[in-house]
Amino acid sequence: MKNLSFQIVPMKRSHLPDCAKIVASSEPWLTLREGIDFAPSMKRKEAFVCIAGGSVAGFVVFAAGPAFARGGYLRAIGVAPARRKQGIGRKLLRFAETNTALTSPHLFLCVSAFNRQAQSFYRKCGYARVGRIDGLIRENVAEYIFWKRLIPAKASRIRHGR
Repeated sequence: MKNLSFQIVPMKRSHLPDCAKIVASSEPWLTLREGIDFAPSMKRKEAFVCIAGGSVAGFVVFAAGPAFARGGYLRAIGVAPARRKQGIGRKLLRFAETNTALTSPHLFLCVSAFNRQAQSFYRKCGYARVGRIDGLIRENVAEYIFWKRLIPAKASRIRHGR
């Protein structure tokens, strides 16, 4: 594996064409035939890109503040096909986890039932499947809820005043 320098920076309008290409060539958006409107997340400062080798290699969109059950929520993550298997997805996920842990003890995300590759990735990163929602995005398609505790329970209560 080639050693690339990675930099994660806030997403800008100039990054949108590259991010749209990633979405257009990646699951679950291919199967769902959907895109992502990054503008609201950019406005809330919840959208970031990974720059590697001078170009956009991936993106992550997440709400760090408590969004669900005292946890943050990973909205979307994507890596350019040519950049996969280089650690970019893990770096983006770690970035989201680190920033979420500043305000929330957990991180949640949803994964389409058909997206087995993503499910495997999240399991390898320490996430557990904790629920299922049928028809959330598309009729006859289930979404699995995945969860990871970012801060040990005892430290979480002390740190977050519970």
